[in-house]
Amino acid sequence: MIQTLLDRLKLVDGATVREGFYTQGLAKESQFIFLQPYTDLFGAKNGINPYRDELNLQVVAGINLSKSTTPTAELINLVRDIRDAFFEGERTAERPSWLPQVISFKEAEPCKYIMPEAHEKHGLAVITLTLVQTVKFGEKTT
Repeated sequence: MIQTLLDRLKLVDGATVREGFYTQGLAKESQFIFLQPYTDLFGAKNGINPYRDELNLQVVAGINLSKSTTPTAELINLVRDIRDAFFEGERTAERPSWLPQVISFKEAEPCKYIMPEAHEKHGLAVITLTLVQTVKFGEKTT
């Protein structure tokens, strides 16, 4: 499922996509996207086989401010491109056809735009996703 999400994010033209936590040192491109777990909202109800698993992920999208003349527009358009990659042409946004193993797929909260401190060089947007699925004991994600 993680690889499916990464493949979908790679549809965003001009952005480099990485799995893992955003770190300023790794993001050298003009536009980038990181897919990382959201540690504050993990929930799984165990004890039933298969059990309900709520996975929360963050899509951290960013632009390099030193390589941009229109950072506000570029960041907003990057977020729109991500949403297009996830939801364009889907009949039911909460159950995208390209993610059949998921019961529910949605943005858990409004997108957050994070403007940099004086010493930082990236403008960031964070989209928090919630994915609900059923998982059998011993099953691993890929």
